[in-house]
This record gives sequence, structure tokens and C-alpha cells, in this order.
Amino acid sequence: MTETPSESPSLRRFRRLCRHAPWALLALLSLAAAFYARYGLIENTVIGLACQEETAPWYCAPRLLLIQVNYLAGWSWAALAGGVLALMTRWRSAIALGLLAGAAGLVLYNAGPAGAGFLLSVLALMRR
Repeated sequence: MTETPSESPSLRRFRRLCRHAPWALLALLSLAAAFYARYGLIENTVIGLACQEETAPWYCAPRLLLIQVNYLAGWSWAALAGGVLALMTRWRSAIALGLLAGAAGLVLYNAGPAGAGFLLSVLALMRR
């Protein structure tokens, strides 16, 4: 989609917005999944008590893995690495990693480097 010189500035802004809409949807879906993981799996008392028993349900192992990734700040460092890589290379996969891990890290207790990685990914996206 090429822009012609006769296009109005509002039409150019609308086209830019439409070009970035899937990325915003990706970040929103990541936020929704992180909120579900936080309040539906990690902080849910019923699930926590069920995972303490001898015969734990099948979802306790992924829950424990999620807790370990949070404990080690995995979301933050993945978002920061993706954001720096996205800013340097402008690769779509690096932008997606920074957005996904950054949005998840902001919700899942890893806000420091996750916020920086998220913002670096947004900057790389705007430079595209």
C-alpha cells in the first residue's frame, strides 16, 4: 500500500494505525493470557490446595513451571532480549517476543526489565 502525495494526513494516520492493529491485538491477547495465568492458576487458592495433595492433578506441573519462570524473572529477561534485538534488527519475531513477554512480565510480577523490553519493542515497531 503506497501513499500518494495527495493523501490527507488523517488518511495516512489511519493507514498506519491499521498496519499496527494486529500487533496491538497480540499484546492485548498476551495481557489477557497473563491475567488468566496470574489470577486463574497462580493465585487461585483452590488450585493451590489441590496441587499440595499426594495425587496432584495434571495442571500442577505446568503451574509449577509458570511459577518457576516468574521466580527467575524469565518474562523480564526474554522481553528485554527481544526488545533490544527488535530495536537493532527490526525482526518481526523479535518484536513479537518483546511484546508478548513484556506484556506477560508486566502482569506476572516482573515489571522492571519487562517494561523496558516492551517499550523497546514498541519503538522498533514504530520505526518499521
